[in-house]
Amino acid sequence: MAAVHPEDEPTPPYGVEAMDHAFTPTPARPLRAVPTVPVGSSNPRTGAFGRPIGKHRPTALHRLVEVSRVLTGGLMVLAIAVIVAPLVLSAVGPGVSTLIGHLVGAGAALTATGIAASRRTPVWAATVAAGAVPVIVLAVLAVYWWA
Repeated sequence: MAAVHPEDEPTPPYGVEAMDHAFTPTPARPLRAVPTVPVGSSNPRTGAFGRPIGKHRPTALHRLVEVSRVLTGGLMVLAIAVIVAPLVLSAVGPGVSTLIGHLVGAGAALTATGIAASRRTPVWAATVAAGAVPVIVLAVLAVYWWA
């Protein structure tokens, strides 16, 4: 093994050379092309919001899940409005049973939507869960708003 002498070691730059060395930009790496998915692949590329790119169109179950997501979001906004509106308006609230009913309905719709949207859920169970959301929304509206 050869001994390394202090005179043989490279010295770091000092003064102006150090400033030039510190602020010299490194060369940019070339851009890589986006990998393409083979035609027979079961894993399509997705764009914004996970929507598939290309000729793939949502099935009836996907559309039902999307509708259940929208209805669940509306029911959750309604539940929050029922809780917050009396506080903001300094008014008498609708009552404890109405608050609990809206929260239970929103929780049930959220749970059903989560089950329906999961990729691991079987198709029949996802269909039942997504179909239960409109029933839950109509039940909450019928009991607390239309009665």
